[in-house]
Amino acid sequence: MPAPFDRILVGYLPTEQGADAGALGVDLAAASGAELLLVSIVGGLWIERAGEHIGPPLVHSGSRDRAASALKEAAAQLAAAPGIAQVERRLEASSSAARGLHDTAVSEHADLLVVGSSHHGAVGRVLLGSVGERLLNGAPCAVAIAPRGYALHESRRTGQIAIAFDGSPEAQLALRTAHDLAIRTEAELHVLMVIEPPAAIPGQFVPIAGLEPVIAIERAEALQRQEQAAQHALDTVLAQLGDGATIHRRILFGTDPASAILELAGANIDLLVLGSRGWGPVRRALVGSVSSAVVRHAQCPVVVMPRLATGPH
Repeated sequence: MPAPFDRILVGYLPTEQGADAGALGVDLAAASGAELLLVSIVGGLWIERAGEHIGPPLVHSGSRDRAASALKEAAAQLAAAPGIAQVERRLEASSSAARGLHDTAVSEHADLLVVGSSHHGAVGRVLLGSVGERLLNGAPCAVAIAPRGYALHESRRTGQIAIAFDGSPEAQLALRTAHDLAIRTEAELHVLMVIEPPAAIPGQFVPIAGLEPVIAIERAEALQRQEQAAQHALDTVLAQLGDGATIHRRILFGTDPASAILELAGANIDLLVLGSRGWGPVRRALVGSVSSAVVRHAQCPVVVMPRLATGPH
């Protein structure tokens, strides 16, 4: 079985936010058998030399030395975690943390980028800072967000993994990743599917495309047919995954998918996996309105998978 991730890059700062990102990176690397790379970005100053082109980014040597020392110490601590053989580290200069992490993820061929939540959020919740916001709208790989205080958990066990599934190719990639992680961590997998019923006239309902004949029928019957179609589609996808994980499924109707997903996931889920929205540059992490709302209010780490170049294999 191929590993969900091969090379995980963690954006590190010597702060609570950086510690949370490092802890989640360790957990996902241990579960995936992935290489772990710890990266700190220091601010660069562009200088212009008379008669020459703008030079490379420069940083104050004192700031760079302090960042390098903190990075080395953090890498040594993470390398001592169970299941982690080695932690590489990089200190990069860039005009912004988001840009530096993006460029390093590209050059290092990372397939997962891990960052922490803003320190302004409530403990145990995900709250995106500016770096997370930018990375979730164009990172060159999957992105994982650690909730605030994640590193302080005495026992970080991935026993319950949830996937928000909508049938799209991106959601199918997320489902396969969540299934692989569930097998590797011996976790239970919860597949959550929220159906948004289309608009209907009072007392009657028009079936979704593909349900023939297309006639006005009673709302209860229409919803039942729609649920049966969703159940059949989900059965087909789950059958392709094979055995190896205990899978629970939940399908419901709702006009607010984000709230429904958060309610279904609840406080007992240890990891939530989402697919990117279905349009935009391929192989990028791209959150739509639903996934953005879910990420902002999740009570557990969230992984957002990138867009696929093609359909699922």
